[in-house]
Amino acid sequence: MSVNLPATTDERALVVDTAHDLHPDHRDPQRQHVQQNLRSALLPLALIAFLVVALVAAAWTFLAALPPPG
Repeated sequence: MSVNLPATTDERALVVDTAHDLHPDHRDPQRQHVQQNLRSALLPLALIAFLVVALVAAAWTFLAALPPPG
């Protein structure tokens, strides 16, 4: 009579740790920090500020050109 033993469990890790096997100049894609260009971050803010200043200057010019009341 043959013995029916339970299946052996594989207790190894599910994810292989390869971070220690990488080259020194390799950057792990899951651990990269986002480096956004400062120019591309400030350009929209500068355009909005310019438009606000231009609209205020235009409104001031038109209001100053109005005839005085009375």
